[in-house]
Amino acid sequence: MSAISGIDHIVIAVTDLDRAQRAYERLGFTLSPRARHSAVMGTANHTIMLQRDYFELLAVLTPTERNQRWRDALAAGEGIAGLALAPASAAAAKQAWQEQGFAPGELVSFSRPVDRPDGSRMEARFEIVTLPKGSVPGASVFACDQLTRDAVWLPELMRHANTVTAIRRLVVTLPDLAAAKAVWLRALPGATATPIADGVRLRLGSHAVDLLKPAAARRYGLAPSSRPKAIAIEFAVEQVAQCRAVLIGNGVAAWALGDRTAVSAADAAGAAILFTPTESPLD
Repeated sequence: MSAISGIDHIVIAVTDLDRAQRAYERLGFTLSPRARHSAVMGTANHTIMLQRDYFELLAVLTPTERNQRWRDALAAGEGIAGLALAPASAAAAKQAWQEQGFAPGELVSFSRPVDRPDGSRMEARFEIVTLPKGSVPGASVFACDQLTRDAVWLPELMRHANTVTAIRRLVVTLPDLAAAKAVWLRALPGATATPIADGVRLRLGSHAVDLLKPAAARRYGLAPSSRPKAIAIEFAVEQVAQCRAVLIGNGVAAWALGDRTAVSAADAAGAAILFTPTESPLD
C-alpha cells in the first residue's frame, strides 16, 4: 500500500459557520451536526460526507497555535484552505515526505464528538501530520489518518439531495506552473502528471489535482489571482437533472460548463463548485 493513496478531505475555511451551513444546504448537501474539536485545535466544523471522501466547513473559535494556518488563510478571505491526503498511516506519510525532502511536523492526535439521530454520541479520532506553511503552493497540505471511520462515515450523512457521491478534482491556480508542478509531485508521491489546457493534471488514485495558469480562474467565474490559490472543487453526481432541480428550487444561480454544472464561489463560501456526471471522464 502506498504511503498516500488520494484525497481524504478538503477544508473550506469560513468566518461564519452559520452562513456557510445555510449556503451548502442550499446546494443540496447534507451536513453533519456542528462539532467542536478539542481545545488545542480551537475550531468547529460541519462535515459533508461522501462515499469515499468528504469536505468540511471549518471555523476558528479560539485562536491557538494549531489553528494559525486557518487564521492565516482566512485573512485572505473564505475559501479552500486545506487539502487532507489519505495515508496508510500518519507515520507513513511523514516518512514519505521526509524522503521527498520536506520537513513535516510531528504527529498530532485530536478528536471531536459525533451526535447521532438517536441521541447517542460517538467520538471521532484522528492523527495528522502537516507540511510546514508554504511548503506546497496553493493549499495547506496534511495527511489525515482516520482512526475511527465508523464514527465519521455515517449512513445518515452520506445521502445528499444533489446526489453527489465523491470528490473528483481540486483546482489550483498558480503563477509559476513549472515550479508548482515539481513541488506538488513531491507532496503527492506516486501521482502521475498529464498536460491539459492551461496547465497540468496530477492523478493520484481516483482523484485529480489540476494546476492551472491564473487566467483559467475566469472559466470558474473568478478573477485571476497573482498568488497560488485553490479555487474550485469538482464533485461527481449520480443524477444531473435532480442536482440542477435542487439548485433551481433553492434559488442558486448556476451555469453550464461543458457537461458540468457550475456554481459561483459567492454562493459557496469562497469555493467555486462543479457538479459533473459520475460517468464523465476526467478530461
